[in-house]
Amino acid sequence: MHGISGIEYIKSKKQWHFASDRGAYYIFEGIRNIRDFGKLEDKITPKLTPYWFESIRVDPVTDRFFFAVENEYKPLWENPDTTTYVAYYNQYLPKKFTPAYLIPPTHLFADNKGIEAIAISDSGKVWIAPEAGWKGEATLLQDTIHILRFADHGAGYMQEGIYSYNLERNGCPNSTSGEELGGISEIVALGENQLLVLERCYDNGPGGSDRIKARLWLATVQGRQLIKSPEPAFDFNKELPFAPDNLEAMAWWPSENGKRRLLIVSDDNPGLKNKQRTQLILLEEN
Repeated sequence: MHGISGIEYIKSKKQWHFASDRGAYYIFEGIRNIRDFGKLEDKITPKLTPYWFESIRVDPVTDRFFFAVENEYKPLWENPDTTTYVAYYNQYLPKKFTPAYLIPPTHLFADNKGIEAIAISDSGKVWIAPEAGWKGEATLLQDTIHILRFADHGAGYMQEGIYSYNLERNGCPNSTSGEELGGISEIVALGENQLLVLERCYDNGPGGSDRIKARLWLATVQGRQLIKSPEPAFDFNKELPFAPDNLEAMAWWPSENGKRRLLIVSDDNPGLKNKQRTQLILLEEN
């Protein structure tokens, strides 16, 4: 597997779904522990899709399939550009139907910075986060971005809230690839009014040691704000016995013994001249 940017566990089917940012889609069954993925990956043929996935989610209430995309397109009358959006199907990726859009296709908000993260609460509320901010927000001059929440009103989804969130800017000040903006790579819902937010950036400049810097934050709704915890819920650069890679995908592991577990998977940036790897990291709640 390469380029994994979205994962989801579908409880009703006891399946793990892995999605690549170049269109490949994998479905795992019979996973009992984290090492089973390595045993099965060579036996699974991916479904090839036209979508460059950044996040995938299944609504536990309706079974609708949501996905965030950064797709490349090259119209003849323009220079190559990219587009980002959030859409959904009433079932898993049918072949001949146009999806419904929560966020219609739009140009990226900065270089390689589009919509990166989706979370769905137990009641079916859909949270959407851009990587580095929406249009006008993806700049080092502004650390406040906004995360949107949508609700199903029967005839479709409507935006019911917009919440400010303070992004950790300058997390990678040595970067020479635009990553000094920092960014959200994934979110998951924790109840109805809390999110776990995975922030990361790639420090590839002088003194940066070619390292990913990543932290997991607990964010709680207070009015129209998502307030971060005083300290990270987990700091991947301080609390792991190895260097983290480009952490992009995150989903809840099936509950065991009353303790929550969280699976995080890295994107190995296939095709680039690097030594990055696909990593699977399983965290357990204290």
